[in-house]
Amino acid sequence: MASLQKIAAQSVECVNRPGDFWVWQVCAAVLMTFVFEIPPTHAQDRRPVFDPQQFPIQAAAYNFQIPVSPLITELCEDPVCSPPGIACPSNAVPNGTVLGGTGLGDTGGKCDWFDCDFLARGYYVNDQRLQWSGQEATFGAEGVVTPVVRRQWGAFEVTMLGELYLNQPFDRNILIDTQERRSYKSNFDVDTLEISQLLVSVRRCNLEVVAGKMVTPFGRFYFPLYSNARLDAPFLRTEAIRWRETGLLIRYDPGCFIGEMAITNGCDGLDTNSSKALIARLGLQGESFAVGCSAKQQDGIGSEMQKQFNSHVGLDFMTRCNCFTFSCEAIYDEYGFRHPEVDPDDITWGRSIYYRDQFYQLDTPITGAGYYCNLDFDRGPWAVTLNYGEFYPQGIGDARHDVTNRRGIVKVAYDITPFLKSYLVAMVETEGYTAQAGRARKGQVALTGLQYVF
Repeated sequence: MASLQKIAAQSVECVNRPGDFWVWQVCAAVLMTFVFEIPPTHAQDRRPVFDPQQFPIQAAAYNFQIPVSPLITELCEDPVCSPPGIACPSNAVPNGTVLGGTGLGDTGGKCDWFDCDFLARGYYVNDQRLQWSGQEATFGAEGVVTPVVRRQWGAFEVTMLGELYLNQPFDRNILIDTQERRSYKSNFDVDTLEISQLLVSVRRCNLEVVAGKMVTPFGRFYFPLYSNARLDAPFLRTEAIRWRETGLLIRYDPGCFIGEMAITNGCDGLDTNSSKALIARLGLQGESFAVGCSAKQQDGIGSEMQKQFNSHVGLDFMTRCNCFTFSCEAIYDEYGFRHPEVDPDDITWGRSIYYRDQFYQLDTPITGAGYYCNLDFDRGPWAVTLNYGEFYPQGIGDARHDVTNRRGIVKVAYDITPFLKSYLVAMVETEGYTAQAGRARKGQVALTGLQYVF
């Protein structure tokens, strides 16, 4: 008790000396370590994202490590992982509040924990693909809040995970002087508070059941994202594969094998269609590699005459070597309206700027195939991403749709401090063809900003 009082006195003294603020942090951490028991490692956690940085600290006769919030590192999204960039470490003490005996059931604080991370971004984006809309260049701010609660009941592990996006909406003075521009208005209706993920996961040994809104189990990607709108991604991911699915997923992952099957709405929100999508993925994974094949089948999303195809099959691959990560995906895609009654200019729910919302033949989808390859370099404070992909749509007689999309992306990020990152994204894609408002399509996108995690 005397040693604790001495540490507390030193902490107060350090607070009054701004130059010694880091000393106060160390003293406070030591005090909390004596008062609260640090829960042990979750040795059976099978959902690592990455390891947080840890700083060894000597205190009296104790030699222990205090985990600190990890850097934002957007890796492969997993339906039952923490959201991209927020760690649920598997071999370190979670950076959160011990829950044992605090209202969620008393298990001694050895297996239960709560974690809530926050991310804030300030950015500038110039998207010349939207030059016809007047919305192409803007400053903005956004954030991410990610609460996670994990409980252990005997052989069962229960995880409740959320990912909430805080978005800044566009100004309401949007140019909608033509029917075509009005059909794109919903593209710029941004929810200030967006539920990106909200799920409950129950796991026993190698079997896991997940219910709620989750990252789609179709495919895998391993590149970082620096936008809540995820505009800095390959064509396959921004136009074909859904980022999120809502439904029920079952996963079985003994050893290096992983099998997943889900029944979902098939769309981004609550379903407007009684039919549901079936998604499955089979794969192999290890410490430095992953490979899988995926399939999604649904008769369409939307109601009645507005129903649109949304089915695809795909392959994904990843390998890591030292500070390099190479990954790729390829898909065969089915899309377009099932029935001819809908005029694309009458769309009110969000429209593709690549003219994918079209009718081809009755109950016959438009098809296309594409791929991308991605190389990530991450060493020290620097992270660099190089991405190139192509998509080949079926020719349907509309030159605006039939053009092959070739997209290249370069991302450079630098860690100014362990929690503050600066980033720059440059994207170039196929341009020159006549698109919205009869204007020639421009294909340049630039995104830069700062992001802080705490």
